[in-house]
Order: sequence, then structure tokens, then C-alpha cells
Amino acid sequence: MEKPSIFSRHFILILAFLVSAVPSVVSAVPANAQQANELTQAIAYYTQDAEISGNADYARERCVLDVYRPQTASKNAPVIVWFHGGGLSGGNRHIPAQFRDQKFLVVPVNYRLYPQASCRDALFDAAASVAWTFRNIEKYGGDPKKVYVSGHSAGGYLSAMIALDPQYLGKFGISNMELAGAFPISGQMTTHFQVVGERAEPGKKHGANNPLCIDEMAPLYFTKVPCPNMHLLVGDPKLEWPARVEENYLLAAMLRTVKNHREVEIRSYEGTNHGTVAAPAGEYIRDYLNAK
Repeated sequence: MEKPSIFSRHFILILAFLVSAVPSVVSAVPANAQQANELTQAIAYYTQDAEISGNADYARERCVLDVYRPQTASKNAPVIVWFHGGGLSGGNRHIPAQFRDQKFLVVPVNYRLYPQASCRDALFDAAASVAWTFRNIEKYGGDPKKVYVSGHSAGGYLSAMIALDPQYLGKFGISNMELAGAFPISGQMTTHFQVVGERAEPGKKHGANNPLCIDEMAPLYFTKVPCPNMHLLVGDPKLEWPARVEENYLLAAMLRTVKNHREVEIRSYEGTNHGTVAAPAGEYIRDYLNAK
């Protein structure tokens, strides 16, 4: 039998190599990019210096968000903008465990922290990040008509304030009524203790023992203006921060008396404190958004 030529032998070896290499290439690259979880990180949500209140340099350093689209997200998926806790003076953006691999998108946000910025700057930051979400989330597969806000502790306060006080989103050309809903978790519904402390001793961090106050920096101050659907989630009255549960029940009662308010829900989770309430509250939000 005639032996294969040198060219033929080389061709066979090259073909065998290519065939053996195909499986690893296919497994490494998904057929559809949407089949893989996608996390886009550190997106600046202020687009113009003119929009920034207070320290613009600190805002450029701090004011970023991520967009997390899991492979399980539905088409035109709901979106939840998530504000971390930390007493308005600490913390960093993260994705709660209950929100991973669900049918919705998550937008975790960093905002400026006191005392490097004022507490009011944090509220404008929260609103700016939501405005960015409305204007950009469709590019990531999210539905701008299904944007929700939530957060734990200080993040709960921020989400309640921008949902109830129309001035913050209004600064960026968005109505608070465009929000599909808000889910504050153990948020302070009186004026936040850091705000009260800032007025008394500017530049110094303050603890949660400041006197209760209800003024224009309190969610409870805005019970007569239209607001989106509100879901107030708190821990056990015996274990939570003093008066935290009662503040939320008072807000729910006041909102329910006004006819132009929509859905108002409140849930208190037995056996949970200020920290541990985040888990069952996160599950409630997860199930609610998955149903959308």
C-alpha cells in the first residue's frame, strides 16, 4: 500500500488536533450570552457635575453602582435598586443572598457617607442612582416600568424617603410615582438619627440614641402626597431597635388613610432583630418580584 505523503500526514494530525479541541471551546463559550450571569460593576451614575450636590470629587469616587442580571432573569425583568445599611456613615454595595439567581435584576448602589458628605447628599445620591436605572436598565434586559427600591436599615430609610418625598427623584426629572414599589427593611420612619446628630454636632458620627423627630427628613412627614406601593418590613417588636416597629406601623396606618395611596403592606417577623430580619424580608421581596 502506498504510504501517505508528508503533506497528508501533517493534514491528518492538524485535523485530529482541531477535532479534539472543539469540546473545550464550546463549553467555554455559551451559545447565548444571556445564559450566563452578568455582573457589570462600578458604573458612575452621575452624568454631569451640575447634578451633584455637595462634594463632587467625593461623589466621583463613591457614587457607583453595579448591574446584576442572572441567567434566570425573565425577559423585560423587574429590577430592584438596593441600598446598603450602615447608619448613613458606613457600608458598601452588595447583592443580598436572597436576590441571587432569580428572575429579576439587582442594582446595588454606593452612596456618599457622613461625615464626608451631608446626609441629604446621600438622599440625592440614592435618587440619582434610581434615575440612572430608569434611563439605562432596558439595555441590560430590565423593564423601566418595573423598577423597585429597597434597602436595609439606613438603606431602608433612603428607599422610603425617595419613594415618599417627590423632591429627590424630581431633581433628576423622575416622578416618585414611576416607581413600581418600595420595600424598606427596618428603615427609620422618623428623621434618621444621623440627621438629628448632624444638626446638633456637624462632622461627628452619631449613634441611634438621638431623640425621635418628625420633620421634612422623615418618611412620616410625607403621608399626604401620592406614593408608589409600599411594603414595610420589620423585625420583632421585642427585639428590634426601640420604636422601629411602631414607627413603621404608624406610617402604614397613615398611608392607608389617604385614598391616593396604592398598596400598603407591613410585615413584622417574629424572632428577628434589626439585623436578622434582613433574611426573611429578602425572601418576601424575592417571591414578590419573581411573581412579576
